[in-house]
Amino acid sequence: MMFRHTLLAICLTVACLGIAPVRAADADSNQEHKPDPQNGKRIYDQMCAGCHGFRGDGGEGHRGGFSPHVPTLANKEYMNSVPDDYLFLIIQKGGAYMGKMATMPAWEKRLSEQEILDIVAHLRTF
Repeated sequence: MMFRHTLLAICLTVACLGIAPVRAADADSNQEHKPDPQNGKRIYDQMCAGCHGFRGDGGEGHRGGFSPHVPTLANKEYMNSVPDDYLFLIIQKGGAYMGKMATMPAWEKRLSEQEILDIVAHLRTF
């Protein structure tokens, strides 16, 4: 009988130790998914400003020439009416996928979901 209690105690201890790292990993992964607008700005300036400009208004940073004229991302009234999920999909899947300009590339193969969330957070700062 004492062997059974000892075995049960060992099994419970092992089970509890196995659960603790999972909870810690969940906490870390939740923090990982918090959008970071500063990281989004860094990526935006490198990947998006060539068409949208550094301030989202098609001005400074816009390369001109080959780049298409795009609607402003700095229009607060419009941007406030657009949910984050919509912006995320445009960045991830591209303009044609969302019925917008086909010249807007899909970034899903170059940017992680976290990086796209960071860009969306940066767009909200315009």
